[in-house]
Amino acid sequence: MNGSMQYSADKARRFLWDLSGAFGDIGVLFPIAIALVARNGFDPSTMFLMAGLFYIASAYYFRITMPVQPLKAMSAIAIASGMSYEVINAAGIMIGIVLIVIAVTGLSVKIGALFPLSVIRGVQLGLGFMLVRSSLKIAADDMPMAVIAGLILVASITVIKRVPPLIPLLVIGIIAALNGIHLSRFGFKPLTPAVPDPGVLWMGFTVLVLPQIALTFGNAVVAAESTGKLLYRERASRLNLKSIPLSMGIANIVSGIMGGVPMCHGSGGLTAHCKFGATTQRSGYIIGFALVILAIVFGDSAFSIISAFPAGILAVLLCYVGIQHSLFIRDILWNRFSVFIAVTVAVVGFFANNLTAGFITGFLIHYAFAFMNRKIQGAEA
Repeated sequence: MNGSMQYSADKARRFLWDLSGAFGDIGVLFPIAIALVARNGFDPSTMFLMAGLFYIASAYYFRITMPVQPLKAMSAIAIASGMSYEVINAAGIMIGIVLIVIAVTGLSVKIGALFPLSVIRGVQLGLGFMLVRSSLKIAADDMPMAVIAGLILVASITVIKRVPPLIPLLVIGIIAALNGIHLSRFGFKPLTPAVPDPGVLWMGFTVLVLPQIALTFGNAVVAAESTGKLLYRERASRLNLKSIPLSMGIANIVSGIMGGVPMCHGSGGLTAHCKFGATTQRSGYIIGFALVILAIVFGDSAFSIISAFPAGILAVLLCYVGIQHSLFIRDILWNRFSVFIAVTVAVVGFFANNLTAGFITGFLIHYAFAFMNRKIQGAEA
């Protein structure tokens, strides 16, 4: 009896950690999703259905919890300009095609091999800085809840420990959100697949894909592979420079045709899920099925549900993930030159609000010094 009770308690404890890890990335997912629905006219039920299915498929294939996030640079441009969802769908299809091509041809592996570890750590550090900055902006709209959530999170991590850190915040967030939820229409609207005409596809490619593709490759492919290997080690055996862009490519083409948003496997999301408790693919199944249920059962009301979740809690989650993501730089601290490049990448990316500018700067510095060293060695020989 005691053995049976202990087994049940262990199962319950593991489930709570999986549950905590499942929702670790909502600090990124929810704010961008809310903006895309409100500003660009996306159908919330289609958006969450596509994201949920992508989560489930990714968890099944990669055997770890892979994050599913809207493409950030693309979303930022689209939200700022109020661009129609048809153009954004077209951009999703086009970036999907690009990602599949570089994966199938092996170009992704060749380009990825050019990334020095110092540049990868710089991308991770810069993204961490940017996540913290974003969290402060979100917290400004709900500072009392952010302070409470921050204290609870710190207590969960440093004092309580046995309780998964996100569980208390999820409970508080759900309770606080109940008064703000206004259920309008239940039920899922039928999907209406559509392929944009060539003009819209071209517009999506030039306006949204070109500014996004370098960041996607640097953060969602190269940095994601590195982050996944650091966090999951041998469990991330299916994570590589070919499988990641192929996964995102297929998902974006399907999502674009069905009316969902362009999505990626962000390296910050990997950190978010893992640091909040995800150790296997189970957390990916939990968040995936939660999003599918949200889409199918609640339909348009899904927007009201996620909008009501306290911004202060989302801000605290985002801040914690940003700090944890920044700490990956620790494994190169022994090498001053690598640290210099990583910090340069991070600082340039942070102040330019563009990680692409950061890692291009890091590339130039790394390879310029490598060229100079070869010249010096050649002259000495």
